[in-house]
Amino acid sequence: MPSQTVAIDGVESILKSQILDESNDSEGSSAFHMNPEMKLGAPTLRVRDLARELAFYQAEFGLHILRSYKDMGLEVVELGFENQKDPLLKLRHDPSAKSPAHDFAGLYHYAVLVPDRKSLACTYLAVGNSGAPYDGFADHTVSESLYLPDAEANGIEIYADRPRETWAKFKDAMNSENRENFSRLNRPLDFNSLLKELSSEERKNPSPFPSGARIGHMHLRVTNLERSVHFYNEKLGLDIIGNLSEIGAAFLSTGGYHHHVGLNTWHSLDGTPRQDNDVGLDEFKIIVPEKTIAELEREFPNSRSGDRKLSIRDPDGIRIFIEAA
Repeated sequence: MPSQTVAIDGVESILKSQILDESNDSEGSSAFHMNPEMKLGAPTLRVRDLARELAFYQAEFGLHILRSYKDMGLEVVELGFENQKDPLLKLRHDPSAKSPAHDFAGLYHYAVLVPDRKSLACTYLAVGNSGAPYDGFADHTVSESLYLPDAEANGIEIYADRPRETWAKFKDAMNSENRENFSRLNRPLDFNSLLKELSSEERKNPSPFPSGARIGHMHLRVTNLERSVHFYNEKLGLDIIGNLSEIGAAFLSTGGYHHHVGLNTWHSLDGTPRQDNDVGLDEFKIIVPEKTIAELEREFPNSRSGDRKLSIRDPDGIRIFIEAA
């Protein structure tokens, strides 16, 4: 395993930032409020070398091809688990896709949520044993995380949430005037504690994602933080959990979650908007109750892309596909 680094989403500078609690969003709040039953579906990555990407996700992640089909003349492959009907990820094969500019807007990482610490421990060993190159590990107080790139350098987070009833300390620290509390929010991952979740036999023969997984959040590179926060809050109706403008990051969610969408300008401030034929994130999916589709159509009147389906773009051209559950 590589030496441990702490991936803390820029919160090392959190002492300088202004944090907004999810309950304190009355000023500038959206008339439309996202349904708390919203969840995220499979993101779609535009890839140049499909065989290489499939080898990565099948060997390192243990994913299976659920189905493949043509869409707009390009092959799309859906990947997931044998015991789950819905895909975890989609790959759109575009051999002519171009590399984005260094300051591109698009994917920072997509985040795969496993159901418990034991699953995270097992996945950590299995993925690491496969030779996949981890590039970060962290304890974020509300969750514990592993970070790595895929074969075409798309960022991935694999994480397990701590029980929701333990998140109060995180929220209190976010609003505390005691600056020492902020530094405790993000710590190195305690591997010894994590691996105690497994028996000796499970450590010898780990398997990735033994209980399945789903997409927990999307973290995006954007070119203008204020503009993107306005869009995801005012138009998409997500609550602002943290608006860390001084460090160029923000986190939004619905239903009291720590974040469904992360935004940052760390490498993309005033940069290049997402181009449709760029390698990387092609679109991400939001799944909502059917009644929410009608509400969103009023926010985005030209967004209908089919029955109970909408297709919208954020200010950087990142496509969001919304469908009814």
